[in-house]
Amino acid sequence: MAPVDVFHEIRGDGEPLFLLNGIMMTTASWAQETRRLAKSYRCVLHDFRGQLRTPVPGPYALRDHVDDLAALFDRLGIDRAHLAGTSYGGEVAMLFALAHPERVRTLTVIASVSHSEAPLRASVTRWRDTALHAPDALYDLTLPDNFSPDFVTPVLAQQGRDRLSTYPPEFFRAFADLCDAFLTLDITDELHAIRCPTLVIAAERDALKPVHYSEIIASRIPNARLAIVPNAGHAVVIERPDAISALIEPFAR
Repeated sequence: MAPVDVFHEIRGDGEPLFLLNGIMMTTASWAQETRRLAKSYRCVLHDFRGQLRTPVPGPYALRDHVDDLAALFDRLGIDRAHLAGTSYGGEVAMLFALAHPERVRTLTVIASVSHSEAPLRASVTRWRDTALHAPDALYDLTLPDNFSPDFVTPVLAQQGRDRLSTYPPEFFRAFADLCDAFLTLDITDELHAIRCPTLVIAAERDALKPVHYSEIIASRIPNARLAIVPNAGHAVVIERPDAISALIEPFAR
């Protein structure tokens, strides 16, 4: 499939740093990180095809996101950049580093996996089926997968429900297609080919993609560094944005 012009935003100046969304995120989800990182970097944010502001019909392949990202590099006149992605975005970032090693200065992989085991596959399948058949229940279904119990409040939960209630039906169809694309991921045996400086960040209380997935990634990418953010769930970029920014900022040099 040909690349598409994805919706994108830019914050700040300096060396380019692409921040790649998790599957339920939008560019707005990085607001806390960009407040700090945009002081040092030209932060480039975009919604993947199928996400809210890039409403391209599915189905999707993970390679489509890689091609779209390469096209965005070209559109912005960027030859090389730092990449940091969380969850789905971290997985796309690893695929991009494999496909375009010459374009990646550093790679930061947050709360991501290089393959999926049965519990994760079951969770993502539930997400997919709920998005298709009971979209009003999607936020509540994903809440315990995404956030640590101490972080969740009634206000946060209601804000999430209210936000998803404004999304068009096409979003939920696309979300299901993104889940299908994720379920094809199996690159553990390819990770040795990633040669750029790599930081792998795990969330200590990640119920969806537990720490052992990050440990596998860090062990397979030569000279990768592993950092674990304490007391945080899968959506660590939302729960602990200061910790994430503090890890990325000195690394992406």
